[in-house]
Amino acid sequence: MKKDAIGTHQSFRKVGQKHSGLRLVKKFFRDHDLVAAKNTLSQITSSAMDRNTRIRPKPSVVLDFYLSVKSLIRGCYLLQFRHKKWRLSEPEEVASCLALGSLTPGEYKDPFLVFKSAFREYDITDFDRFIAEVSYFSLGVYDGQPGGNVVVPFIYLNKMLDAAWLVVERVEGVEGVESRRV
Repeated sequence: MKKDAIGTHQSFRKVGQKHSGLRLVKKFFRDHDLVAAKNTLSQITSSAMDRNTRIRPKPSVVLDFYLSVKSLIRGCYLLQFRHKKWRLSEPEEVASCLALGSLTPGEYKDPFLVFKSAFREYDITDFDRFIAEVSYFSLGVYDGQPGGNVVVPFIYLNKMLDAAWLVVERVEGVEGVESRRV
């Protein structure tokens, strides 16, 4: 008789539902504003690096943001493989540096380059470890600090937020295809 392993990890999705990177990213931006998400990420990271402070929002807000960013990371990972199948609308001419955000002009034209370079440098587990450590250390006053390099994953996450927003804003023809599949 074969014993079935009982999964201890809770699943918040239907069993057998196929993940779509665009769906995960849209869900993130439905729950969080781009500017507020970047602000929360910078607050969490800065309070994690400072030993004598803890973050102002309630711990439930930090936990919700942590789980949302984890799903965003997975969505961005899946989006990097769709760059040839999806057409993005042509970007408007950038009038100022503020419109670019943290992206270069080349990344602004093709936001999928951000995902490729981020996941070439770091793995999903590295980004998960980063967001888990900064969330943990931002919730209380601890003697330690997050291990490893914190600055580069923070910069990549900021760039991924900007690029994911651009993909959601400029994707063409995917809405109809996904609605027919469901």
